[in-house]
Amino acid sequence: MPYYRVMLYGTGIHVPGNSGAPPIIGFYTTRVVRASSEAEAAHAAKSEVTAQWQSGEYAESNTGCLPQLRIESVARTGFFRGMLFRNGGHTFYSAE
Repeated sequence: MPYYRVMLYGTGIHVPGNSGAPPIIGFYTTRVVRASSEAEAAHAAKSEVTAQWQSGEYAESNTGCLPQLRIESVARTGFFRGMLFRNGGHTFYSAE
């Protein structure tokens, strides 16, 4: 099965900012998944990100809803990129 790099955009969250900073209301994140098609890769990436927001650190700090996820892009990637990519992290943005 090939590897796919899936970029997602999430909205609907509300994470209080530090020291009076505006709240975080959205993010971008990328996941690399193995799948038989682009559609299956998109579904797997969305499921993985949703699971991260349902429990753990993100769920504890989020006072909004579960993120509404939208696929920004799906691209096939190579074996080594797939093996070495760390599936974690987000690039957050605030209300300003």
